[in-house]
Amino acid sequence: MKVFYLFGRERGYNRAMLRIQEVGDHPQREEIVKRLKAIWLLERGRVEELKAVLGVSRSTAFSWKRRLREGGNNVQALAPRSRAPRRRRQRVVDGQLVEYIRRYRVERPGLGKAVIRKELARYCRERSLEPPSESTVGRVIADLKKRGRLPGRGLVHQVVVGQGHLHPRAERRRRKKTRRNGYQPECAGDLVQMDSLTIFQDGIHRYLLSGIDLVSRFGFAICYPTLNSRNASDFLDKFVQIAPFTIHRIQTDNGCEFDKDFATAIRDRPIQHFHTYPRHPQSNAYVERFNRTLRSQFIDHYEDPIENTKHLNHHLVEYLLWYNLHKPHRGLANLSPLEYYMQSSRASTAKSKMYWTLTAA
Repeated sequence: MKVFYLFGRERGYNRAMLRIQEVGDHPQREEIVKRLKAIWLLERGRVEELKAVLGVSRSTAFSWKRRLREGGNNVQALAPRSRAPRRRRQRVVDGQLVEYIRRYRVERPGLGKAVIRKELARYCRERSLEPPSESTVGRVIADLKKRGRLPGRGLVHQVVVGQGHLHPRAERRRRKKTRRNGYQPECAGDLVQMDSLTIFQDGIHRYLLSGIDLVSRFGFAICYPTLNSRNASDFLDKFVQIAPFTIHRIQTDNGCEFDKDFATAIRDRPIQHFHTYPRHPQSNAYVERFNRTLRSQFIDHYEDPIENTKHLNHHLVEYLLWYNLHKPHRGLANLSPLEYYMQSSRASTAKSKMYWTLTAA
């Protein structure tokens, strides 16, 4: 296929355009094209246009032309090179000071450069040495870490008295947590968010564990005297029994109550556990809003002492029955959670299993 270009009558223009096509999708394409145009103008003797249009001097264009020739006439040779200096100054610090910083940091792990620099200045005065700056101390610490001469943040060194050496404790590996990563549930039970809510009254703390399904808005909560993974596991067992659907995924924050026993209970079931990102409650927006509803519509109007969790849970179940059976939700076209679930799943009965809990209480 023959290609025609504008201004094709001008000598060498078509060849220049073909050279530009050779650049392709190079990450520095714009700069290479600019240099090819500068060489083309230089060969035509248009020095004034070279300076006015491209802002390039005649000597610069000559250097680019020489680089293109030395590069075997390959346009990739015109790509800008690194401007970093070839020879860089090397930091020179007295070996005594480096060893002092290393020993001081090993004996007192976690200390910053400001504290070490103050002690180092006293050490230098005693020996008539020039104390380094605080920035230099920080760079020395970073260099020692890179060379493996200092423990990282995960290593804790314990000094054994009378033995004169250190015993490192192995670094604790962080467990990789699964994130939601944009997953969107499609039907009831695909994703349930769980969280905890603290109740304080007359010097007494009680803890509400709550969960809500993102599709049907089916909500459930239980009050416990303490907040731990064992109670969270118990809450999960009750939620699985109460819910009219099968739970496939659960999302919680990074609280310790959702670890250990709770994690074990998750592994024993075909349920995937998502964690939110730290300090990001927006990831658990549905259950956070459900907790606000529980506080404003139930907890703030509960007049009995919260010390008796059994009595509180009895009234809480009554509220949750009304919430799931009768309370209209704007997000569900003014249907209650169970009405919406019945219409979407075409279930055969409208009676919730939550009635069993109320009858047995």
